[in-house]
Amino acid sequence: MNENTFTAGVEPGGLRSKQDIKVLICYMLDKIGDMNKQDILSALQEKGLANYFEAGEAFSELVYGGNIEINKDSEKYTLKKSGKIISDQLYAVIPLSVRERALDSGISTLRRVKNEEENKVKIEKNEFGYTVICSISGGEFDLLRFNLYVPDIKQAEKVKENFRKDPGGIYYAVLSLMTRKKDINKELKDRLSNLME
Repeated sequence: MNENTFTAGVEPGGLRSKQDIKVLICYMLDKIGDMNKQDILSALQEKGLANYFEAGEAFSELVYGGNIEINKDSEKYTLKKSGKIISDQLYAVIPLSVRERALDSGISTLRRVKNEEENKVKIEKNEFGYTVICSISGGEFDLLRFNLYVPDIKQAEKVKENFRKDPGGIYYAVLSLMTRKKDINKELKDRLSNLME
């Protein structure tokens, strides 16, 4: 068997021990709050902190051991008393840089998930190409909804990706253009240049 099987995707400084991964998962839930399993695993993958399969096994062992449990209402996992003890007593075995990257990644993942829940984008095939349907939520109602025609799936995916990067910036740009406010042109140009990166 290839000895790199369970270290694939782990960057230098990342965790290779399942026990360390368990501690890090408990630490993330302790500091960030409830998260679903996929968001936790994605956060660990995003920064190359742990191998996906090792992290998945560590997560399952924490559930089986009663350290974390699912909240049936939110479908997110919460830290139980024994998991809190793990976080409080063992967090120092994880290097500070790894803990900081895990928290940054976890918060970034939750922000992205919230953004995707609040701002919908869907791609539909039509007889001429594709329609990208975008909506920006204002809570109880849509602040902005638009359909954009593109000729191929590659462009449709690019529109979707860019919409998700900064839906607020797109709303701001449309509002600025439609109201012709000259005093906000510089800020609009800055936000548009950020979208182009």
